[in-house]
Amino acid sequence: MLDDDIGTACAGPLVRAGYARSVRAVMRHEGPGPPGRSAAEVELDALCVSLARRWRGFLPGADEEGGRRLVDRREARRRGADVVRFLSASTADGEVAAWGDPYLDPATGTAQIEGLVTSGAHLGCGHGHTAPTTALRLAADAGRGTRFLIADASDRPRGWYERRGFAVIGHTHRFTRG
Repeated sequence: MLDDDIGTACAGPLVRAGYARSVRAVMRHEGPGPPGRSAAEVELDALCVSLARRWRGFLPGADEEGGRRLVDRREARRRGADVVRFLSASTADGEVAAWGDPYLDPATGTAQIEGLVTSGAHLGCGHGHTAPTTALRLAADAGRGTRFLIADASDRPRGWYERRGFAVIGHTHRFTRG
């Protein structure tokens, strides 16, 4: 549900009826692409091991098949925009430390940044800045005036994104049967 007022008004009755509610912040970045280290553009295969490891950390109860499907669904992202890139920030010895996927739509001048994740072993080491920084520079250099991402409205990464120049421009509300 894209209308924040309607989503908020529906929350009480829907939650009482047994629906779970999640609120996501739509965050926009304006201005030039920020300076910083660059992530490399890679093929999805280069990220599969790191993706699977991180998904197991996020969802420890998931079976191997479920984890594989979560990794494989990234390939479907290529249908999400005219240009989808897979970015990887690596350690000095070549281990994948962080990643993200910018979607670039030339027709609308829009870039959405998806899937920003840092490997659990590399949290707090500075690699997490690299993928979004590179994605923003790619989008700005390609003339994408609307650059955004969607984050959990109450989770820690939202503040991290705000400190990097993203501003909340709205919210989405999702209700699922719990």
